Amino acid sequence: MDKVKQIQAYDVVVAGGGPAGIAAATAAARHGQKTLLLEVNGCVGGTSTAGALPFWLGYTNGSIPFPWMIKEGRSYKDCPHPRKAVGGIFEDAMNRIKAAQGGVGPCVLGQTDKYPGLDRLGCHDEFTFDIETGKRVLEEMLTEAGVTLRYYARVIGARREGDKVAGVYFADKSGVQYVPAGAVIDCTGDADVVDQAGFETYKGDKVTGEMTGCSLVAHIENIDPGAVEAYLNAGNDPWFRSLCEQAIKDHPDMDLPDSLIIFPMVQEGVFMVNGGTSFGGYDGTDGESMTALTMRGRQRAKNLVEVLFRNYMPGAANCRLRLTASYPGVRETRRIISERALTEADLLNGTNFEDTIALAGRHFDLHREGGQPFADQGKRVRKGITEIPYRALLPKGADNLIAAGRCIEAEGQALGPARIMSTCFAVGEAAGTAAAMKLRSDCPFRDVNVSALQADLRENGAEIDA
Repeated sequence: MDKVKQIQAYDVVVAGGGPAGIAAATAAARHGQKTLLLEVNGCVGGTSTAGALPFWLGYTNGSIPFPWMIKEGRSYKDCPHPRKAVGGIFEDAMNRIKAAQGGVGPCVLGQTDKYPGLDRLGCHDEFTFDIETGKRVLEEMLTEAGVTLRYYARVIGARREGDKVAGVYFADKSGVQYVPAGAVIDCTGDADVVDQAGFETYKGDKVTGEMTGCSLVAHIENIDPGAVEAYLNAGNDPWFRSLCEQAIKDHPDMDLPDSLIIFPMVQEGVFMVNGGTSFGGYDGTDGESMTALTMRGRQRAKNLVEVLFRNYMPGAANCRLRLTASYPGVRETRRIISERALTEADLLNGTNFEDTIALAGRHFDLHREGGQPFADQGKRVRKGITEIPYRALLPKGADNLIAAGRCIEAEGQALGPARIMSTCFAVGEAAGTAAAMKLRSDCPFRDVNVSALQADLRENGAEIDA
């Protein structure tokens, strides 16, 4: 590339500052590695901050698929939550946000201290937080660990030398730059670095290529929580399907959802809309597609506020649009081809791995055309908790490149629990810890002593024993 500026080398370069990248960079730096975190937005946190989804699901297990809730007439508060599924850096981040008076939970919903009936709206395995507090606290945690942060930096290429990635190219307002690296951790969500380096990936469902829908999250404020609580306490549907059906009937030419999934935020009278802002047929790795989705999502948010909420939702006659996400929440794009995929059969059979480095407490939840295949078939995560093998993080054939987050190799419906943000934290912590061990031992990632890695994770509070 012309006019490329080379900056100083780092032991570990982490691409992407979402939950996986935060944990990976923090773990690597805490283990003494000179670490650079490259993030395309102006904050860390990924979908939970810039993506306006400030709640981390999966602290405990016991959740069941949404279609079962509909069929059985239940809500998530009815589910048992027998054990926690994540600890370590995730728990550290959560506790720091709580100490800053910026979060509620885990497993307690926002606004339910005053309006307990709102508990039918939540998942009951989440931690909910104020976006601005989260941005600041997560940034402080990284800088305290010694991580160098570069915002507005998009990774645009990788320099491959044999089976190694010598460094990565990124672009920001200073131009195109190159950073040499001892180890690289791909936390982009889309396996961008793995793909740019020429290691094998695939996109969407391995057979059909289909990808789960994306959401442009919206927050709506000035809603009377008491009125919503009264509606729910009267036994009405927590997915507001009858209200949506009436709105669609009255406005047949308007882009409106047939149901809503809303969550109470930490600020009184503010609700986040997630289900109701989702759209299929978009590709999170395509710039034109993401632009079209974002514009459609903003128009949907306008329709939600001005038509659906103000005219049909209890307590929302004077509501306002507080914000829409800075970018869409993308559930599924590229995954790596790894040393050992996490498969659908692993979820159904409750596979135990000798190299487990993280746990996932959520159920499978990836929609395909016509529904959620596993949920529709009555299938279950056998043990109620999923083990994530270290080998699923390792791009096949790579020496010093590892992946964390939703781009690990989790096939089909196995991606459902693997992509949840709490699990992304856990997998990222394992990747960052492994990077430090790889560099100290001067070995490929595949030859890291997994028993020593597991012992280190346990010592630092991670949950890896199912």
